[in-house]
Amino acid sequence: MRTLSLCTLLASLLSCTGNDKGSDDSGGDTAAPQDTDGSDDTVHATMMVLDPMDGSAIEGVTVESPTGLTERTDGQGTTRFDLEPRGTFQFSLKQSGAIDHLVFGPTGSEDFTYRAFLATENMLAMVGGLLGTSQENGTGILVVIIDYDDLEAVVGANASIGSSHGESWVMTDAEPTFGNTIPEGGNGVVVFPNIAPGETSVTVTPPDGVACAAFPGGGQMPNPPIFMNHATVVTFHCRD
Repeated sequence: MRTLSLCTLLASLLSCTGNDKGSDDSGGDTAAPQDTDGSDDTVHATMMVLDPMDGSAIEGVTVESPTGLTERTDGQGTTRFDLEPRGTFQFSLKQSGAIDHLVFGPTGSEDFTYRAFLATENMLAMVGGLLGTSQENGTGILVVIIDYDDLEAVVGANASIGSSHGESWVMTDAEPTFGNTIPEGGNGVVVFPNIAPGETSVTVTPPDGVACAAFPGGGQMPNPPIFMNHATVVTFHCRD
């Protein structure tokens, strides 16, 4: 488990995913499908919720599955749900002191683990203080994670969305900075603040020779929902 410094905490901000790999692409060559042992009629999904300060598991986070089942994370920070394959999922994560999270993506047909860092309201306020910005009440945040299968950031990849938003930001090796392209030495996170509630599209353009796909099911990312005072998290996994 990687230990995160304060700067890396701000960079990782909201989410990171497991080593499941997608298929197809979103701006590059086709990526191969992921392994694991899902069946044709059930996908076994594991949500793992971690503390961004040190990567430790967070017990007691309320996780609501796409079917409305609610569980709390155990001592390993995990909850497990069975999903229908080849659809989309929305996991709701809630805990006192943290902004509500919505983890979204295509389900695919293989089992997957989604590792999510739970960001507190204080963390978001800290970033806003460094950037000189603030989150407008009644708007939402979209966090786009762009990682290789080994969870390394895809330097040079950029993200864009189909809705109006506040100035997007990324993380360098020292501090947050405005932009939508993953910088050298930064983390694979692009954050779009102040989005009106509704649906939006997400496009990731990888550097030359790299293929990216929606995690975990592969292909194009379905349009994620944006809710007021929520952070919606989507992930792309990429391969050379």
